[in-house]
Amino acid sequence: MVNAFAARKDRLKKFERDARLTRSYSELGLSEGIESVELEQDYSPLAQSLHRMMDVFGFDVDKNLKEWRTSAMRAGMTSPNAPIFLMFYQRVAGYLIALFGGMILLMTQDNMGMMLFGGLLMIIGLFGSKLMVSNNTAKRKKSLLRSFPDGLDLMVVCVESGLALDAAVNRVCDELSFAHPALAVELNQTRLELALLNNRSQALMNLAERTDLVAYRSLVAALIQTERFGTSLTDTLRVLSDDYRQTRLMIAEEKAGRLPALISIPLITCLLPALMLLVLGPAIIKVMAMSTD
Repeated sequence: MVNAFAARKDRLKKFERDARLTRSYSELGLSEGIESVELEQDYSPLAQSLHRMMDVFGFDVDKNLKEWRTSAMRAGMTSPNAPIFLMFYQRVAGYLIALFGGMILLMTQDNMGMMLFGGLLMIIGLFGSKLMVSNNTAKRKKSLLRSFPDGLDLMVVCVESGLALDAAVNRVCDELSFAHPALAVELNQTRLELALLNNRSQALMNLAERTDLVAYRSLVAALIQTERFGTSLTDTLRVLSDDYRQTRLMIAEEKAGRLPALISIPLITCLLPALMLLVLGPAIIKVMAMSTD
């Protein structure tokens, strides 16, 4: 009896430790980055040449490749060559373009058009890649956040009809590939990793790391708990869908509450001058007529 009580206590401690680990993943994200499916890194000849060139310049490409791959995936660049190109532009080509623009700016100080062209080249060389990646990442996050409710509701319907998680994700990819292509790409990558990676929890956490959104991290945390503890997948997705539906309603109410303040600015700038002209127009015409007489 004492041994049974001790074994039960050990199982309870392990359950609490696994629960804390799952909460830490959902709150802090991955600490080791994305461990995606990489059967072969088939770099193009150009990417291989740039890789060797950066090695000659003294840049440790392989050490920072995982970080650059994560940034490229969050920006929607799924090609294996994208991290190499981004790194080469920001570390080598960008400075060369900025240097060329600075030379144009110094040599053509009497030509305003060439000075503007040189300054534009400097801005593109120094900040072009960062602005492009941040802009693409923001657009992709907005698209993924907009498509999340539809994908979650369809996944709930698929799971309630008796499909497993892999089959439900595959069905969502097929149904939403035209309406929400960004969501379909992410879920298709997750489907492949669920089938090929040995660690299914890692495959799910890769989805949270690639999207970097609270909604997807909550979904991943719920799915990991279902996979690990054997809870009902239908109940988990239903609770998460109801919770996010309330969140979406509160976001809509907040936007509706801000609408009068946003409308007041164009109303004042566009309608107030016309209203003043209608009110004061006859008086101004009378005064002008009396002055001419």
